[in-house]
Amino acid sequence: MKIQLSKKKKILISIFALLFILFFFLSSLVKYWVVKNSEELVGRKLEISELHFNYAQVALGVKGFNLFEEDKTNTFVAFNELRVNFSPWYLLGGEYAFSEIYLDGLNVSVIQDSLGFNFDSLIPVQDSVVEEPSEKKDLKFSIKNIQFKNGSVRYIDEVKENTIAFEKMDLKLPLIAWNNQKSEMGVDFAMGDKGRVQVAADIDHAKNAYTIDISTQSVDLEPIRVYLSDYIDISAISGQLNTTIHLLGSIDNPMNLIVSGQTNVLDFEMIDSADKKLFAAKKVDVDLDSLNIGTEYYEIGDIKVDSPEIYASLDKESSNIERVIAPYMKADSLAQDTLQVEVDSSNMFYQVKSISVNNGLVNFRDNTLNRPFVYDLSNITFKMGMLSEKVDSIPLSYSMNLHGAGRSEGEGTFSLKDLSSVNFKNKLENLDMMSFSPYTEFYIARPITQGGFNYNTNLAMSATQLKNENHIHISELDFGNKTKDKNTFKAPVRLALYLLKDKDDQIEFDLPVSGNPEDPDFRVGKIVWKTLLKFLIKTASQPFNILGNLAGGDPESIKSIPFQLLQDSLDATQKKNLRQIATILTKKDELSFSFIQETNLKNEKELLALKNSIKTYCTAQGIASPNLSNDKLKSWAISNSDFMAYINPNSEEEISLSSLCSKKVGRLKVDSMFMNLLQTRNTVLNIFMKDSLALDEASFKVKTADLRNMPEQLKSPNYRVEVSLK
Repeated sequence: MKIQLSKKKKILISIFALLFILFFFLSSLVKYWVVKNSEELVGRKLEISELHFNYAQVALGVKGFNLFEEDKTNTFVAFNELRVNFSPWYLLGGEYAFSEIYLDGLNVSVIQDSLGFNFDSLIPVQDSVVEEPSEKKDLKFSIKNIQFKNGSVRYIDEVKENTIAFEKMDLKLPLIAWNNQKSEMGVDFAMGDKGRVQVAADIDHAKNAYTIDISTQSVDLEPIRVYLSDYIDISAISGQLNTTIHLLGSIDNPMNLIVSGQTNVLDFEMIDSADKKLFAAKKVDVDLDSLNIGTEYYEIGDIKVDSPEIYASLDKESSNIERVIAPYMKADSLAQDTLQVEVDSSNMFYQVKSISVNNGLVNFRDNTLNRPFVYDLSNITFKMGMLSEKVDSIPLSYSMNLHGAGRSEGEGTFSLKDLSSVNFKNKLENLDMMSFSPYTEFYIARPITQGGFNYNTNLAMSATQLKNENHIHISELDFGNKTKDKNTFKAPVRLALYLLKDKDDQIEFDLPVSGNPEDPDFRVGKIVWKTLLKFLIKTASQPFNILGNLAGGDPESIKSIPFQLLQDSLDATQKKNLRQIATILTKKDELSFSFIQETNLKNEKELLALKNSIKTYCTAQGIASPNLSNDKLKSWAISNSDFMAYINPNSEEEISLSSLCSKKVGRLKVDSMFMNLLQTRNTVLNIFMKDSLALDEASFKVKTADLRNMPEQLKSPNYRVEVSLK
């Protein structure tokens, strides 16, 4: 049966068929037209593999999108698939709504050079005149179920030769909503393999206020390393960031922002540019009670650090920490040179409720010595109370292990209102001094072979007075053999410490320190060290006060061994004093005594010449020599006219007795007799010490001073005694 259609129906069927064909091929036509005219439309070459319109769902689908750079070769923006579902029925209420936006495989390359960014040519030039809308229209839109998967963004800074890459980016936004009265947005996306970020925002346009809640879980810190390159020089940073942050702010005043919440970092680690560990921590917790940027009110709650590690090393040029912060120091110095900013901090308030450290470790390495010194401070605990410049007294306490069996703990208070107000007590026990051998080898060319160090200190400081009590106890301290190191420290520290030892091999003394903090050169550490060094030098330079007690006699009796002019043997007093020195050596066998012969060269030579002249005169006259002391020989000679005629046969006037005697004997003979006298004294002393007192030759030395260049105050006949270590 043949169906007859009216002309009107034929026209309608033809129109519907044409529309069907048009809509069926529309996506292909649009794709073809857009790709062909892409350079005119957007100024770049564009490729699209597939483009589809879903008229039933009012949806758009795009696959294989690729927008090229201006060179038409490299890719600027590309993605695998894009789906956009529009909800037209919301237009009845004046709202633009999308039920889904799905984007898979987004790949963006942002390049910056000295001229700008690679997308600058895509941004249209704005008109110089902008017309204000005649009336305010309500704007409403909502976007649900936004998903970005498998995205990647690369930022290439050709000026700094730096590349930042974000790979495997997943983004999920359940809702973004906006109207003229209120806006809401929810963001939930993944960062990295384990990280996750959630953001919820609520904007109240009527009050011009907004609140934002940010939550992060296990966000890797490594991507922020490149942002820190202008401030610190490190090769790697790792850790997982977890936060719960609440932001309350004003749209009209961006500085009126209040931040609160909690944050922590797990398994933190920072590696320096030499690929060595610098800082690490198992966990860092920080409570942000209230940070008000606008009013400069910063209130932080508890800060807790679990198992922190610090690795510090000191080289001859600088320390590893100085090298890490060198970029910041350089940038800061340049900023100060180019910009002068006056900062008013009078209204600023800051407060930290408490700071605590548990199970800390500090590893210190000193490479400035002849061999490295490595030392560990372990099991560090630290607690500090309320920290604020408004608080009168801030309490703190700490304890730690010192490289093994050593232990140190202390407590005290300080104040930020008055920096000179400090009270502190510290106790240090069982410090193994052998660990510090690299320092003693460097400074005094000898290692420490054993020794224990105990130290108690009590410090009280105000604005005008420092009172510091120090009690030091060193047990069984011994030094090893002399090394080949250069002795760079000339103070007799080793001798002083040895002299301070008691019969039980213990060293114990108090070291009080005082000072005035108002002194411009005041430094607590400098004052304590200077006082200790002064004490040790005084002990070493005045050893006889200590040694006299060991010998059970007067310290002055062993400081020198006086004798008479022309004396060439030891008397009973001199032998007694030498026996005291022998007693000291039995108790301090590492000591060595030096006996330096001093005398008045002129007086002794004159007396030698006079005595020899009298002897030859008496021999020539066949009479006995006068039995007189040396100090009376001169009077005898002057009063004896026959003797004066003997030494001055030509009756020469204005010639002294000493010159006449020297001329009579002869200067060469006088010099020879004087040298023999000096040698005799040294020999007698040496024999007595070695044979009579049975002392080891390494325990004493006998020698003669430089008599010709001796200062006037030393020109008295004696043996000056010096003490040193073997």
